[in-house]
Amino acid sequence: MIAKAKVISHGANAIRYSVDKDKAEIVKTNLLPDDIAPTAMWARMLALQKKFEDKLNRHHPLKRNMIRMEVSPTSEETRGWEMEDWQKLADDFIREFDTIDLSAKSKRKSATTTNLKNSQYVVALHHDSKSGIIHLHIDANRMDMMGNVNDAHYIYERAMMAASRISQQRGWTDAQEVSQRNKKEITQDCLSVLAKIPYFDWKLYVKYLNQKGYDVRLHSDGNVKVRGYSIKRGNSIYKSSELGKGRCLMPSKIEMTWAKLHQKNQEKTKSTLPKQGSTEHHPQLRPATMPLGVVDSSSVMRHFDFFTDEFHHYPVDISQSCLDVIDKNITLDADNVFAKICDVQKTAILLFAEYIDAATTIAAQSGGGSGGATSGWGRDKDDDDLKWAYRCAMMANHLCCPRRKQRYGR
Repeated sequence: MIAKAKVISHGANAIRYSVDKDKAEIVKTNLLPDDIAPTAMWARMLALQKKFEDKLNRHHPLKRNMIRMEVSPTSEETRGWEMEDWQKLADDFIREFDTIDLSAKSKRKSATTTNLKNSQYVVALHHDSKSGIIHLHIDANRMDMMGNVNDAHYIYERAMMAASRISQQRGWTDAQEVSQRNKKEITQDCLSVLAKIPYFDWKLYVKYLNQKGYDVRLHSDGNVKVRGYSIKRGNSIYKSSELGKGRCLMPSKIEMTWAKLHQKNQEKTKSTLPKQGSTEHHPQLRPATMPLGVVDSSSVMRHFDFFTDEFHHYPVDISQSCLDVIDKNITLDADNVFAKICDVQKTAILLFAEYIDAATTIAAQSGGGSGGATSGWGRDKDDDDLKWAYRCAMMANHLCCPRRKQRYGR
């Protein structure tokens, strides 16, 4: 199980996303009615903060006034669960979260504990529409019922430590073990890409990793030389220095790693070639004059693996012809400064495979603001694959557009 937490200022949007998302279920509310709208929940939180505003430092107003958390067990850990099991997990997580003492690290007495158990919060359960992967969203008032502010120093670590404690108590896989496993899998994918590309080139390397569902960020110096890079898988980011044996995937060593892999491949190929003068057929050898023929792109399948976080894995197989339709019709909104064209592509491909929740999550992570727009949307019975691919591209363009501020006339 993994968990993450942060303090945010857009509380109304956070609660609306948690509660109103398609197929979301309210697991429990704490010190709030469970039969009111998300906007009413947020209004009650703001009213409490207004009541105790005199206790706040006027020179440092409480701008980030909500704590947002996500708790994600694996599907194996939650198989067969009922709503009562999710309620108990939420209670256990809040209890452990409150008892984490970070005062020594932060050098602040206020970080000794938090008081979420006596704070207003709502817990919602999110279902993925196709894979069935489930996780919790917890939106909590930054201020408790006594007017004290819940400490947010090292809040991300507080969430991870709480998740680790629960995993140990229940005999689940620890987040550190998951991190190590992910690093191993990413390393294997990086090495397979290096073995595949005919020459080393950063653009080619990044392109093939993007096709495997990774978001790669290169870090260059003033001379445009790559000095480092990071690979994002879901919501986790791994530096190149963390990957590979002996840091073999760092920019200073990666070309040497590529050369070694190709030297091994050449030696392996030579060992399997027929001896000189032999008439034995070898599938890798083709005379230059042999016609290659025309390959039907509808029969060529492409495989992708997407991750929205540590545990949520979405494998997709799509024909090259459908992928071509998506690539020709996706566009990047000029007002979305956070997204890349590959984010729109990922959203469209996930929609094509009918991973609706995963697609909206990717769109939201890349700055899209149309989160609930897929409710009731799906494939029509008359859609062939190419038409469905086109519709998915159009919907991806829409989902990845940032939310426009509504303007009112005078």
